[in-house]
Amino acid sequence: MVQIAESYQKGNWKAEVSVEELASGKFQGVVALLREDRPSSEQIERRTVDVSDTFEGALEEAKVLAQHVLGNM
Repeated sequence: MVQIAESYQKGNWKAEVSVEELASGKFQGVVALLREDRPSSEQIERRTVDVSDTFEGALEEAKVLAQHVLGNM
């Protein structure tokens, strides 16, 4: 189950950060990018490259990814 943990905003873009528990029992960070003037069906999803043994580790990686992606927009 994916649950939004944090969100960041830059201009019209919003990044929602969450963590998904994989079938292996490990965790992967997920970032959903949404643009305010577009329907939510047009969101872009990015996943962290690395998986983590802990929820907290995956969350930290997802935060870094979200800030990086928004910083490049």
